[in-house]
Amino acid sequence: MTKIGVFGGTFDPVHWGHIYLARQAVSECDLDMVIVTPAAAQPFKQEQATASGVHRFNMINLAFEVDEKIYVSDIELKKGGVSYTIDTLSEIKRLHGKDTEIFFILGVDAFLKVEQWKDAEKLLRDYSFVVGTRPGYRQNELEGFIGHLNIVYSNKIMTIKNKQIDISSTEIKRAINLCESLSGFVPPDVERYINSNEVYRGIY
Repeated sequence: MTKIGVFGGTFDPVHWGHIYLARQAVSECDLDMVIVTPAAAQPFKQEQATASGVHRFNMINLAFEVDEKIYVSDIELKKGGVSYTIDTLSEIKRLHGKDTEIFFILGVDAFLKVEQWKDAEKLLRDYSFVVGTRPGYRQNELEGFIGHLNIVYSNKIMTIKNKQIDISSTEIKRAINLCESLSGFVPPDVERYINSNEVYRGIY
C-alpha cells in the first residue's frame, strides 16, 4: 500500500518550521511521498490577508526543490474558495486509488481542534494523521485526545517529535519591512524570492 502524507496550510510564507515537519514526517513515518497543498483560503483565517496563491506556491516549490519525496500541489488554489481538508483528502484519494493510505500532517494545536472541522466524523474515520509534537507541550491533553479518537473512530494517529522553531508569519513580515535577514526563518532561495518580488512590503 502506498503511504501519502498531505500537508496543508496557508504557508504565508513557508518557513523552516514547515520544512522540518514535512521532512520528518517522511523519514519517521516511512511515507512514500508528501504532498504540500497551499490553501486558497483557510476556514479559520478567512479575514486574514495573504500573499497571492502564485507567490505562496512558488515559495513552497523553492523550499522543497531538493526533497525527492516532497511535492507541491495547487489543487486547493485551482479550486478556489475556502479550502476544506476533507475535500482535498477525498480528491487525492480518488486520484491515487484505493490502495493508498492518506496521512494528514499537522501540528498539535490544530490537531486538538480537529473535531470542529467540516465533516470531522468522516475525516477521522477515513484518514490517518501525523501530528508534530514537542516534548512536554500539551502532552497529557494530546494523549487523552488520541485515546478518545481511537475509541470513537479506530483510526491511525502517529506522533513525531519534530524540530521546533519559534517562528510566526507576523515576525517574518516585520523582519522584511525592517530590512533584516531572514536566514533563521526561511531558506535562502525563499528569501531571495521574497525580496526580488517585494512580496510582503508594507505588511506587518
